[in-house]
Amino acid sequence: MSVSSAFYTGLSGLDTSGTAMGVLGDNVANINTTGYKSSSIFFADVLGLSLTGVMGGNRVGAGAKTQAVDVNYTQGTFKTTGSGSDVAINGNGLFVVRDSKTGAEYYTRDGHLTIDNEGYYINAQGYRLQGYKYGIDTTTGNMALEETLVDIQVTANGINPPLATTDVTMTLNLNASDEDKVWAMPPGPANFNYSAPVTIYDSLGAAHVVQVYFTKTAPSTWSWNALIDGAEVTGGTAGTPVLYGSGAGALSFDPNTGALDPAFVPVPFYVAGGLPSGTFANGASPTATNIDFTGSVSYDSPSTTQDITQNGYPSGSAVSVGIDELGNVVASYSNGTIKPLYRMTLADFKSLSGLERKGLTLYQATIASGDPLYNKPGEGGAGKVNATMLEEANVDLATELIKMIIVQRAYQANAKVISMADEMMQAVQNIR
Repeated sequence: MSVSSAFYTGLSGLDTSGTAMGVLGDNVANINTTGYKSSSIFFADVLGLSLTGVMGGNRVGAGAKTQAVDVNYTQGTFKTTGSGSDVAINGNGLFVVRDSKTGAEYYTRDGHLTIDNEGYYINAQGYRLQGYKYGIDTTTGNMALEETLVDIQVTANGINPPLATTDVTMTLNLNASDEDKVWAMPPGPANFNYSAPVTIYDSLGAAHVVQVYFTKTAPSTWSWNALIDGAEVTGGTAGTPVLYGSGAGALSFDPNTGALDPAFVPVPFYVAGGLPSGTFANGASPTATNIDFTGSVSYDSPSTTQDITQNGYPSGSAVSVGIDELGNVVASYSNGTIKPLYRMTLADFKSLSGLERKGLTLYQATIASGDPLYNKPGEGGAGKVNATMLEEANVDLATELIKMIIVQRAYQANAKVISMADEMMQAVQNIR
């Protein structure tokens, strides 16, 4: 091997050291970049001349070259921002964003999101966050995810439709020592022993107060009658009650323990067609409703109402939108209800090192990375979501600076190789 080859060996060292300094400088420059993942550079030797022939064993290296620049996907630390649209992944996975113009899909750990004028969750480049939408399961009537990736979009002041009451629960103590009475319409003090109001909602979200009267008809036996003011129903007269539902002898208590007959089950509170006119004053038809008195007792103490619940509610407008640890985008409404709208999706890959770095903390899938594996936060090995937080760059400044010193010394040493080779060449030229 000639002295001149030492120039190229030293040059390769300068080149790789310069590239390494560029990688380290990139890490340091992005120390405050949200979701940034640091890179590490790896070198390989270059095989040079065989001194003993093509098949010989004595080979002289020809320097070094850059073998790979790999991204380090370890978890960064979190910082709190206080913004409800900022999110960080605690664990595996990357957010999925899509360019609405080209349809291109990107992956990122940068969870700094905003909501645009159309209600879409977008990143700094305007790409829309992807997730699954909640819909109504037609079989169960419950909220269920539609397993198709869509743009996550929320509507300011969106309306949550009303829910008509279908189930009412009342838990009471009915005084066992009360005298027996006879029910009659309209009810007077001689026709009932105790009464309690319950508010129900129709299909349009209007509230209606139904007064439930309890009449002791025999020892340990009670009947109930539910009345609604005539002003609440079509053709009714204000101040004149209308029968809404009834249960003659429906409540039977154990004379020794005062407990409600365990065989008692929820019974119809309103049966379709029960009102004389069949509709409320606003035109809505009453919904078939059940009432459940489970847990009620009949002790020798004044009658009281322990609990009343019902499952209906009026319409309400969205007052806030938040994100929980499972990636659910949840809206809170003025009617007190909370409703999930979307659920974020996280992507993982068989080979994260195969992702193509696109800049702006974005990555794209390649043949080397394999197709994305979509999972919901907290499922399938995917991490959970920390709202109002962002993931900081996983750059250790002290480590990067120490590596820079080492690279700088390597650069100086390779420059010295070139300098010494130059001196040797000069010595040859000076031979006379």
